[in-house]
Amino acid sequence: MDAARRQQLIKQRTVAQGMLSRIQNFIEIGDHKINETQVRFNKLPDIFNRYDTAQSELELSDDTDHSDVRELFETEYYQVEAKFSKLLHSVVEQPFSRRSSLRSSLSGHSNQSPRSHLSSTHITLPVIALPYFDGSTCNWLHYRDAFEALIVNNTALSNVQKFHYLIASLQNEAKDMINNLHITNENVLVAWQLVTQRYNNKSLIATMDVQLLCQMPPVQKGDASSLRQLINHVSSHMNALQALSLTVPIQDLMLNHLILATLDKETQREWELIMASRTDTPTTAELVTFLESRCRTLELLQTTQSLKSTAVTPLSQATGVKVSKPMYTNGATQLQCPVCNASHRLF
Repeated sequence: MDAARRQQLIKQRTVAQGMLSRIQNFIEIGDHKINETQVRFNKLPDIFNRYDTAQSELELSDDTDHSDVRELFETEYYQVEAKFSKLLHSVVEQPFSRRSSLRSSLSGHSNQSPRSHLSSTHITLPVIALPYFDGSTCNWLHYRDAFEALIVNNTALSNVQKFHYLIASLQNEAKDMINNLHITNENVLVAWQLVTQRYNNKSLIATMDVQLLCQMPPVQKGDASSLRQLINHVSSHMNALQALSLTVPIQDLMLNHLILATLDKETQREWELIMASRTDTPTTAELVTFLESRCRTLELLQTTQSLKSTAVTPLSQATGVKVSKPMYTNGATQLQCPVCNASHRLF
């Protein structure tokens, strides 16, 4: 990162910190009028987005560690947000309770106890953890549905925030796909499309589920826990296959897996290359058709190789004429003496 851009980002971050400090001073010593308080409270997400945009670019592109600065800002921000929530809640709670009690009395439901009313309106739900995805094909559908419900379809989040959540939820190869994209409002859709196009492959997911389904856990005699493990293993993968709503029967998937397991590596690679350009799941009939074509090709190659390996018939065998071969003598044998076996002629 060049020095000018780094200085600009630091200034943007400082401006956001100053805005937060002024709001913090207002909440601590200011005159808490309901309208002014609400206006400043509505300004908090914009301040956070300003700071987060500059801080995130610094963290990704700068060599200096900025984690301490972010931690300090987020601590102050959440404290201010909590004070605003407490202040606004205390102002709004009493009129709302009066309106609700008046409404209940007018509608003829005044016999409802206040304790039951409070228990139904003040329910604290547990925090939902951000889903994580490391590129495992079998975990894609769970991650996709959870991330879309919590982050993608959440209108309270800005696109930059959604992009940061996406980066934080991805690991390994899945994260490497979008590392080079700049964190902007437009690129969050590009990043999500890249991830979904890469992993949203029903055929590949079904193949992986069938492979795992065939890897049955061992069951020990008289052991209920291992038997339960087998039942859960089969049920989970069968339910996962049925949830894909494939047009191909499950028995075809099983047969395809068993057939491919018996083939050599070269034939398996050829089949995988053919299936790489398809998104639908092949049937057993299509696999048999491929094997028929492969078999005819091998038969043709074997016939051609057998013709080449056959020796060509010599001309002497074709005409019946015996061809005399030249005789070669060793020069060392001509110089050997038959009497003393020395290397000279006999004199």
